[in-house]
Amino acid sequence: MEEETRYFYQPDLTGTIISWCWTFLIFIAGLVTWLEITHFQWLTAVLFAIFAILVVLEIKRRTVLVTPTKLTFSRLLQKDYMVIPLADIRQPHFTKHTVTMTVNGEVLNFTFTNKAVRRLKSLIERQQGKVAD
Repeated sequence: MEEETRYFYQPDLTGTIISWCWTFLIFIAGLVTWLEITHFQWLTAVLFAIFAILVVLEIKRRTVLVTPTKLTFSRLLQKDYMVIPLADIRQPHFTKHTVTMTVNGEVLNFTFTNKAVRRLKSLIERQQGKVAD
């Protein structure tokens, strides 16, 4: 039986900034609507509810399922998961909170917690040690 671990992540810095800016734009639209109409209306409530739902989704839906053979990234609004076999990872680079790797010629950056980065580092190094043997 494969051991599975799930971690939360954020995509590369540019994608994260763009995603969160669009999310906060919905909040600002709700705030402007509320202030322009001078009293709280259903449209303002809908915009605030959409904002709250998107915030929860952006935090809780972005997870990576780590198994001994692959990384499976769930994405916010896409039903297709990104699956990365550990054997395909080249040039992994780890900092305190980020993981950068090359997969099939494409450079991928992800932000994790410090604990998740340490565990991913040991898993990837273990896998690459097996490949080298």
